Amino acid sequence: MQVWDLPLRIFHWSLVIAIIGAVGSVKADVMWLHERFGLTVMGLVVFRVVWGFVGGYYARFSQFLTTPRIALAGIYQLLKPQSRPMAGHSAAAGYAVVGLLIVSAYQALTGSVSNDDVLFDGPLAHLMPGWSNLASDLHDGGEPVLFFIVALHTGAILFYKYVKKQNLTMAMLHGRAARDVAATSPKDGGISVVRTIYGVVLLVGCVLASNALTMLRPALF
Repeated sequence: MQVWDLPLRIFHWSLVIAIIGAVGSVKADVMWLHERFGLTVMGLVVFRVVWGFVGGYYARFSQFLTTPRIALAGIYQLLKPQSRPMAGHSAAAGYAVVGLLIVSAYQALTGSVSNDDVLFDGPLAHLMPGWSNLASDLHDGGEPVLFFIVALHTGAILFYKYVKKQNLTMAMLHGRAARDVAATSPKDGGISVVRTIYGVVLLVGCVLASNALTMLRPALF
């Protein structure tokens, strides 16, 4: 049984690489590379929002976004030793996904308007010169929030692997559910070849479009 479609899996691992690259490059003070990774994050988030409405069954927001009350009940159920495995995101994990998307978008957007007070300005900083310094402060302030969200995701993966005995990392690589999970999940998250191609093209297009924002710099005109 297929759970995660190919475009979603490409998005997932691309976001992992882009976030690690963005953090690593800024710590190494390689700002041009940091900008590229940040703009890639922006494009990936745009893709994920669109894919949340047109992607495979388990990729859609309608499948995993519920009320906070249901999400809390799901956490309580998950902590029970006899809880049954399920395909896709749990209600609580759905909120974590949305949180990661919001924080990633926040960092990408504020970064595109920020500056480092020395040599670097974000590709959109010239459009909002009065807000660039504030955007820089907001961007710096969002870093620990991003670290927290990433740590939360990592902790959840480890919890599932060593406590619930479910390897979520492998599932996101090959896209298939374990046999015991498939037995309790009537829906299949697979999509057609044509939709897969459309999804990959959409993802690449979003990333290219976001990286093209650098062309808006006045120096290029």
